Amino acid sequence: MSDGLARLAELLREPTCLVGVGNPLRRDDGVGPWIVAAVRRAGIAGGPVLVDAQDVPENFVPSIARGEARNVVFIDAAAAAGEPGTVVFGPLADFAEAGSYSTHKMALALSGKFLEAAGKRPFLLGIVPAELDFGQGLTAAVEQAAASLRDLIVGACAPARLEYRHDR
Repeated sequence: MSDGLARLAELLREPTCLVGVGNPLRRDDGVGPWIVAAVRRAGIAGGPVLVDAQDVPENFVPSIARGEARNVVFIDAAAAAGEPGTVVFGPLADFAEAGSYSTHKMALALSGKFLEAAGKRPFLLGIVPAELDFGQGLTAAVEQAAASLRDLIVGACAPARLEYRHDR
């Protein structure tokens, strides 16, 4: 596991809100909502707050800012270096300083500033897309990365499983 993903797993042990950003009708742009829906289906009791913001994350920011979660992780298709399916993670402000970083850059930049002013810590969990044209379903590389991230999130948020041994 990369350092960034290890940091994400640690972060998920704190009160966190996962915000799926993207348009599912534009292939890989829908990766954020795909991950949020997959985590929701896992039904983690006491897990992160899940928000499917589609392509309007700014509409949900005021309620997220009033919520209990200190960390806010925007999950989105990311205009980052790497092959399709490459995962990037870090503070949202770090990506904003680097220039283009998301298919929803403007909305995320404003949302991040609003959340920081409310005392929240915004992050970006991005997946490099292969295709952003109209169509449904994720491409194979992005779906594989999204499934791995779903598993990481569910594993990090699931209650610790205790093993009992009975030695005679």
